[in-house]
Amino acid sequence: MPLPVPVAWLAACAVASASAAEPSLPPVGAGPCIACRASASDPRSAFSASDWAALEHGRDLLATPQREASANDLSAHTTATSLVPRPPGEVWSVLTDFERWPSFMPLLRETHVERRDGEKLWVAQKFRVWFYPLRHTTVYQLDPNDGRLDWRLDPDAPHDIAASEGHWDLVAVDGGAATLVRYDAKMSAGRTVPAFLERSLRERSLGQMLEALRGEVLRRFPRPALPR
Repeated sequence: MPLPVPVAWLAACAVASASAAEPSLPPVGAGPCIACRASASDPRSAFSASDWAALEHGRDLLATPQREASANDLSAHTTATSLVPRPPGEVWSVLTDFERWPSFMPLLRETHVERRDGEKLWVAQKFRVWFYPLRHTTVYQLDPNDGRLDWRLDPDAPHDIAASEGHWDLVAVDGGAATLVRYDAKMSAGRTVPAFLERSLRERSLGQMLEALRGEVLRRFPRPALPR
C-alpha cells in the first residue's frame, strides 16, 4: 500500500538529508587523470644511459645516507627509483590500495584506514622488523593529478618510531605506456629503537618495497598474450 503523502515526503527528506550529511566518497585510487600534470620533459634526461638501461631491465636505483641519523633527525634522505611497464593509473591504484598493502609490501603485518578527509587519509600500520613489532599511524595526502602521494607520521597517534615523512611520485613515460616511480623518505627511529633496526627500515626494505610494488602492479594488470 503506498505511503500517505506526508509520510512519503518525510521519508524522502530523511534520505536526502542523510545523503547530504554523508556524501559518498570515490575510491581512494580514483582520479580523472593520474600524473597528468607531470613535467613535459623526457624523464630519461635525468639519468645516465647506463642507469636508464638498468631501470628498463627491472633494476631499482637506490641511494641511502652515508651517515647515521641522530634521534629525530630528518635531514638524511633515502631515495629510490623504479620503472614499471604499466600506465600511471594502474600503478596509482595499487599504491593507494592501503588496506591490501600487507599482502605484498615487505615488513607490514596490518593496515587500516582509520579516517578520511577528502584526499587525506589516516592509516594505522603494524609491521615487524626482524623480531621487533612496531606500529604507527601515517597521514597520507593524495594528489592524483600530479601523481604524488605525500606522507608523514601522525604524532598524536601511538608510534614506535620518532619521525617519518616523505613522498611517492609517479611520472608518465612514453606517453603513459610506463611509469617512473620515485620514492623519497626521511625517517628517524629514535633512541629507543636499535640502530640496526633503523638501518633495516631505511635501507634493506627499500629495494624490496619497490620490487613488491612493481610485482603487484604486473600481477593485477597482466598484459594480454601476443597473437602467434
